[in-house]
Amino acid sequence: MATIAGTITVSDGSVLHYESRGKPSSEHPSFVFLHYYGGSPSTWAPLLNRPAFRELHTICYHARGWTPSTGPQEPGAYGIKAMSSDLSAILSATGLHDSRAGFVLVGHSMGAKVAQHYAATAVTLYLKGLILVAPAPLLGLDPPAETKRQQATAYQNAESVEFVLNHVLTAGPGTLTKDVTATCVRDSLRGNKWAKKAWPEYVSGEDYGDLMDKIGVRTLVLRGDKDFERDIVGSMGLDLGWINRGVVDCGHLIPLEQPMVLEKEISAFMQQVS
Repeated sequence: MATIAGTITVSDGSVLHYESRGKPSSEHPSFVFLHYYGGSPSTWAPLLNRPAFRELHTICYHARGWTPSTGPQEPGAYGIKAMSSDLSAILSATGLHDSRAGFVLVGHSMGAKVAQHYAATAVTLYLKGLILVAPAPLLGLDPPAETKRQQATAYQNAESVEFVLNHVLTAGPGTLTKDVTATCVRDSLRGNKWAKKAWPEYVSGEDYGDLMDKIGVRTLVLRGDKDFERDIVGSMGLDLGWINRGVVDCGHLIPLEQPMVLEKEISAFMQQVS
């Protein structure tokens, strides 16, 4: 299936790089994937190469400040509102803002917080659902001091990235193949100074919890049983009817650790919203 690469420039001058694969269908929604802090469209490659996605229309993009996307040289330019606005621009540029079959947002960690904010604030009839993968919550996240310290120093060099991959983000050493680890290291080192600092310093703590009840679409939450944030975040949106499911023998990087499980969950979700 052909992949089309494109760029858009948003109002503050940030240039966002995206990849669109396949064509929109009148029978099922398109899927838009938002990566985690330090990730990229490559995070989704093991999933998108699975059989269920061969005929689907999918869009991935690099968040602002994560190469090849660019971002302002300003510390405050990487908040959730800015990234939610970027998502809106991507949807408009790719025609999904008024696609008849609609679209589903699949957000991972940081990307899941962005997806929630968009779902709560955007005026659209075309958003069909949310799949939140190891999500950061809309309300401010206040992790233990040691976790904050690890996040602040995680992406300094290849050795620090590998340590976090093996001992924090996954179920344990050896979970990821050498090739996948190398890709993760590359991606995590490609953030500009302010993009790297933003998440641990203030973005993860931004509190938009009062917007949760404004999300009116079907929502699925997936969390690994060995996710370092499982006990910090807990279940999400139960009072709003959100479905929470666990992923066995999995850490924070579900798209890389358990792509077959994620494929199954997304396929079932698609049947429910198509």
